Amino acid sequence: MNGLAYLMKGGPIMYILLPMSGVAMAVILERYLYLRKEKIGTFEILSVLRKGALGEKEIGEIRKLLEKTNQKHLIIGKILSLFLNRRLSEGDLEHLVEAEALLEEKRLKERMWVLDTTVTMAPLLGLLGTIIGIIASFHVMSVSGLGKPAQITGGVAQALIATATGLVIAIISLGFYNHLNTTIREIRNAIESSARLLFHLQDNLRNAPGAPVTVEQNGAGKNMSPKAQPAFNTP
Repeated sequence: MNGLAYLMKGGPIMYILLPMSGVAMAVILERYLYLRKEKIGTFEILSVLRKGALGEKEIGEIRKLLEKTNQKHLIIGKILSLFLNRRLSEGDLEHLVEAEALLEEKRLKERMWVLDTTVTMAPLLGLLGTIIGIIASFHVMSVSGLGKPAQITGGVAQALIATATGLVIAIISLGFYNHLNTTIREIRNAIESSARLLFHLQDNLRNAPGAPVTVEQNGAGKNMSPKAQPAFNTP
């Protein structure tokens, strides 16, 4: 008897639990690969910006890295590329960075609700399968008494398989859900740190070789005030 046939002894509730587990694993794999790419790119930028703030990295190299990151469609590239636009005044830059950060943060959390729902629903479905199996056992006992022990124990086995399956699915989903949420927080904190460093380096960055020449605006070229920092949501 193969594993699938054994699991299907858990009763009709398995027709919901097994597809749910498949969807959850697909989301876990997709989110893991996506967030891993974002994390590597974000921490690469943060490392370079730290060196730039300490004078260990040329501004021109930082600018090229930001452009390259934006071309790769990484979240940090889309946010920090706003610092390359000399047309933006101090106030505009602050608000645009904040708005872009909030918008892009949604991409980090896409489909995480699937895992959240699975963690909550899988044990409940397993419990429902348990109740269905116990009801089946009592029905056999009410009709034929204890004369059919195989059918009675079959209902109990159905209850235990459904419960165990629901718990296993929930436990695995919860572990990956917490891991992925931790990765999201790390990426968000790294983006915030990178943005703060760029506010410190923005004058040198905009005047670096290769920067587009635009019409000078009032307030351009001045350092950002301490209040001009991007705001990020915290969990």
